[in-house]
Amino acid sequence: MVQLSAVESANITLVQLRPLVAVFVGATSGIGEYTLLALARAHGENGKGLRVYLVGRNATSAKSIIAECQRLCPSGDFRFVQVDTLTLLRDTDECCKRITKMETADPFGGGEPRIDILCMSQGFVRFGAAEITPEGLEVSMSLLYYSRMRFILKLLPLLLISPLPSHILSIFGAGLEKGPGAHLHPTDLSLTKNPAAHYGFLNLRVHVVHMTTIFFEHLAQQNPGRLSLVHVYPGLVFTPAIKNPSYPWWFKTAVFLLGPIAKRTIAIKPEEIGKRVLFLATPRFPARQGAEIGSKQTGGGEVAVAMGSDGVKGGGAYSVNWDGETNDIERSYVKLREQGFERQVWEHTMKVFEVVGSGKRFEA
Repeated sequence: MVQLSAVESANITLVQLRPLVAVFVGATSGIGEYTLLALARAHGENGKGLRVYLVGRNATSAKSIIAECQRLCPSGDFRFVQVDTLTLLRDTDECCKRITKMETADPFGGGEPRIDILCMSQGFVRFGAAEITPEGLEVSMSLLYYSRMRFILKLLPLLLISPLPSHILSIFGAGLEKGPGAHLHPTDLSLTKNPAAHYGFLNLRVHVVHMTTIFFEHLAQQNPGRLSLVHVYPGLVFTPAIKNPSYPWWFKTAVFLLGPIAKRTIAIKPEEIGKRVLFLATPRFPARQGAEIGSKQTGGGEVAVAMGSDGVKGGGAYSVNWDGETNDIERSYVKLREQGFERQVWEHTMKVFEVVGSGKRFEA
């Protein structure tokens, strides 16, 4: 475990380096919100300048969060970008256009328009039968995978300008490639070809985790020195999402009976997980070939450069547990790599984006 004191020290150093421009998607509640507050708090005490684009649906929640951010960081510039739904890629595209237009029209500090941090936490795992969007994608797959990869690609011109380099954070289930009864279906990556047989809570998680890891590795390799991409498992955090009314009765019963005990024993407090997710944007997780391999001084002692998900130290793409340590997952991908899984995931994702981007419905 990376000690919390080292996390806090690294975060302070991060905000002291230069002004930052960040985009938080899905941060009107939960872990994204906690991470945004951690950034505002660190910047308000130590930073050199901050602009944040907060993407979400709930304007009331966003107003409250922005007010708290401005209290913590009075000099910060916090902008709400409202969206109807991110289950549809056309709304994701429109959101990215608005962010790009705003940042281009008014570059932070008068310099080049840019994005230094992109943090994505939109989406949740649905229980029960698959729900297909008008674009032909399963709702949770669209939120947890397709919309997130779409945000990266649409904002890539701004991300590549970052002098940091830019850090892309995706909060979900890193390291959870396996599970009892879970299966990866390489011939049905979208889980829409045969949803009745292939879609389910565990299969959804397995697909999102594998595809995110592979997509991140491809982007890191294609953009050496420019992008750091981290997929993180945040552990057990009691967020408002845990009370989602769509969850089955047995899940709600378990939360009711075991929740109070878990909160006192194993659950991670909101303020701590916010700091730990923000830590993923520090030099411990450098872009591929974009930092000296070894260790980095982060203000509170030596913190070693992390091992990439492909087994390369400082590899640019990382699978990380809530405690800041990387997941040992390389062996899970050996056979898949031999079978051309990286090419398959990339081509599938690009096909989805091409079809949906042209206004058509994707058919698996």
